[in-house]
Amino acid sequence: MTKDGRHTLGLAPMEGVSELPFRLWMAQVSAPAFSSTPFLRATDTYPAQLPLDFAAEVTRAWDVGYQLVPQVMASEPKDFVRTAQLLLPAADFVDLNCGCPSPNPVSGGAGSSLLKVPAHFLGFAERLADSLPAQSFSIKMRTGFDDAALFDELTSGLRPLPLRQLTVHGRTRRDRYDGRSRWDLIQRAAEQLPCPVVGSGDILSAASFHEIAAAAPSVSRFIVGRGALRNPWVFMELRNQEPVVIRRSLLQKVVASFALLTELGMDHQIDKLEPLVKKGLWQNSAGNSGQAWAALYEELSTAYAGKIVAFKDLEVDRITLGRVKMVWNYLRSSLPDVYFEPLLLRSKSLGELLTGLTRLDPGDEAFTIQNRPEWDWLFTSTRQKPGATPAEA
Repeated sequence: MTKDGRHTLGLAPMEGVSELPFRLWMAQVSAPAFSSTPFLRATDTYPAQLPLDFAAEVTRAWDVGYQLVPQVMASEPKDFVRTAQLLLPAADFVDLNCGCPSPNPVSGGAGSSLLKVPAHFLGFAERLADSLPAQSFSIKMRTGFDDAALFDELTSGLRPLPLRQLTVHGRTRRDRYDGRSRWDLIQRAAEQLPCPVVGSGDILSAASFHEIAAAAPSVSRFIVGRGALRNPWVFMELRNQEPVVIRRSLLQKVVASFALLTELGMDHQIDKLEPLVKKGLWQNSAGNSGQAWAALYEELSTAYAGKIVAFKDLEVDRITLGRVKMVWNYLRSSLPDVYFEPLLLRSKSLGELLTGLTRLDPGDEAFTIQNRPEWDWLFTSTRQKPGATPAEA
């Protein structure tokens, strides 16, 4: 919750990103009040049982300091209902994904394709309301499929339903991640609906959040997606309304801890991770405390390797290294220029990447991590640099 007590902040669901290790890592970095899973794609045969790592926080009764919102995607109401019933004994509610713009779900009649025809969208939601307890499901949507012309029809039709909440990403499916989020539409939905409306889009810093909150005064719950990838301390910044100061030595521990959590969060290693959660390591976040991150790294390293491993000797799975590089590619856009060196992304091992940080910043002086608007274009769908010529674009 922000300092004024008016706004609650959560981690957005992100396909291929906001999985268990990332959620646990974000809880340590800047402690969002709630976090969402990426969608679980439900079909007529899947899942027969829940994957171990899909919603471990609720299915394994972990005390991690944040509320978990499991998200399910389906083309048919019955598939969502069946999967939700697997989760509801432990979860407060289950979220229906009506926002994913990816081609595969859309071509299969799921995700944002549900927004094409209001009657189909509302009929789907009504079927869920008829089959599940009141306030046991929520919906996450975009402002429309091709455009926002049907947005009011889509949202007003939800008014009679016992939704737990409605989350609106203020872009259409066609927009994907280009253009500006339509906070005027999110505000309009919040004014009209009896359930809480959660707003999403373009929250990158305390300054941007101040503008957005002023534009949507009826919205009290917000989620952050790409902004949290670019600056994992964003929730700490939003709560305190000031940028966070860190050092290179702390950054190394943070990145190394993400790698180890990624390893331990895999299905076959989750039993190594569980004792750390049960031990209470997620009772408090590490934030920007070097001492807290050192202690967490030692716990994770010992759980993974049976000992405390020096950064230069830290080895992880190839897939884990790829995940670390993905996060680093976003994160470096909020760091000083020295960290933007492309060679770091070509590291052949985690140890090489971590020791490369010392090479880039041997002085280990404190610096501020903050959004740098000059890199915003890199994280759009078109990746078109402002002012670029057609050839450059």
